[in-house]
Amino acid sequence: MADTKEKDEAATGEEKGQLELITGRQTAAILMLLFNDEEAAQILERLEPHEVEALGEAMFSVADVDATQIDGSLDRFLVLTMNRSMLAYKSDEKVSRVFRRALGTSRAETIMNRFAPKRPNNIAEMLKWVPAKDLAQLMSDEPPQISALLMSFLTPEMAAQILDLLPGEIQSDLIYRLATLGPVSAKALAHIQGLLDNTTPVEEEVAPPMQVGGVLDSATIINNLSKERGRALLKELMKRDKVTAKLIEDELFIFADLMNLSKKDIGSVVRKVDSSILVPALRGASAELKAKIFGAMSKRAAETIQDDMAEAPPQPMDAVVAAQKAVIAVAKAMLDSGEINMTGAGADYV
Repeated sequence: MADTKEKDEAATGEEKGQLELITGRQTAAILMLLFNDEEAAQILERLEPHEVEALGEAMFSVADVDATQIDGSLDRFLVLTMNRSMLAYKSDEKVSRVFRRALGTSRAETIMNRFAPKRPNNIAEMLKWVPAKDLAQLMSDEPPQISALLMSFLTPEMAAQILDLLPGEIQSDLIYRLATLGPVSAKALAHIQGLLDNTTPVEEEVAPPMQVGGVLDSATIINNLSKERGRALLKELMKRDKVTAKLIEDELFIFADLMNLSKKDIGSVVRKVDSSILVPALRGASAELKAKIFGAMSKRAAETIQDDMAEAPPQPMDAVVAAQKAVIAVAKAMLDSGEINMTGAGADYV
């Protein structure tokens, strides 16, 4: 009996060891192989390119798993799904509806462009699957305005990567054109889609112009470039159009960048800002930034601001943004004069 028990324990230990060797990625791969072809294809359609590549590699690596490892993978999947909430389901649609209802379509779009991830569309989805070097070649061959339009659908990281592959004189021109794009016709969008899928462009007759690009997009791309290249681009833009370049520069330093100030320097900034500005500005701040700002103030001053925030009526989003820009203006002036110092995002552009 003792020998049998020891063998069972040894077997159990061996099975546990085998399960521990199965990674989360391999668990997903095992599940994919258990689905029928149509179900597996529907899942792959919803993944990002790098996820498809990683999952495909894992699917080849689990071809020889045994029944114990398959059962363990199913158990792990059940445990993970039981702990998921429904909050994430179509949360982007919920946020969009709420903001549109509260602010109106135009104002909601303007505000949400500052923090919402780019909404998926056919062009953006297709661009995800094109290698950066191929996109760089395409942009070199196409007219500048079409290239800027292409760039408006890229993630900031990918756009910065492609810029680095292009000649310097093209880089600043693309950043400028992206910042000043504005509404784009359905005909231009159809042309872009035709370039990507090698089809004859078909314009939708009733499709309205689409708002793309803007100074915020250009600023976000610059923030993903090296500091040296970013500075050089801004200098080139200043020579071309000081107003647009200044607007881009303003977006390079946002309210969240105050996190890159020391406690002492944050204290110096907020002491120069009136509470009537600081109260609405903090309404749009992260909990982490609020904690850092309150920590840089005296206990009494922090409590006063917190009480004012609690008692103040709800603020329009544009009032919050305006207040944050006023605080940023104070910080930038102090950075320019050398009163305070900053490290990280925004530091080299003020």
